[in-house]
Amino acid sequence: MTPTLIIDTREPDPHPWSAFWDLPFIRDTLSTGDICLAGNPQVVVERKTAVDLVGCIGAHRERFERELRRASHLASFAVVVNSSFAELLLQRGELHQNAIVGTLAAWQRRYRMPFIFAGNDSLAADFTLRFLKHPLQEAERLLKLTAGNA
Repeated sequence: MTPTLIIDTREPDPHPWSAFWDLPFIRDTLSTGDICLAGNPQVVVERKTAVDLVGCIGAHRERFERELRRASHLASFAVVVNSSFAELLLQRGELHQNAIVGTLAAWQRRYRMPFIFAGNDSLAADFTLRFLKHPLQEAERLLKLTAGNA
């Protein structure tokens, strides 16, 4: 059975990464994050552009930290950024580089979730799909092992 992606209704339509996915997707409201697989709301990705992430470190920090706190209760959560870390620093605006680096280090340590700097939309979409599908693939592998031992 082909899995279906769920994309949060607050994400752009069409989704910037949809051209890179060969899976069906539906739009629905997610309580945390932007993308998950139908049937597995415990594995979620938050999509960010460099400009979005700079805003989350600066002006929208409290809102984004609430999101990270909610996400810390999920089985797996990743923030996937469609730019490189160097590109993020070029978009920093009024924020000092130390504030960005320190905040990202603290958030990853505090909330135990990765921030992936994919470099572009294609790699971000690929990473996201692999991150979301891996638990499903692991479950299928374990089922096969269990069935073979029965």
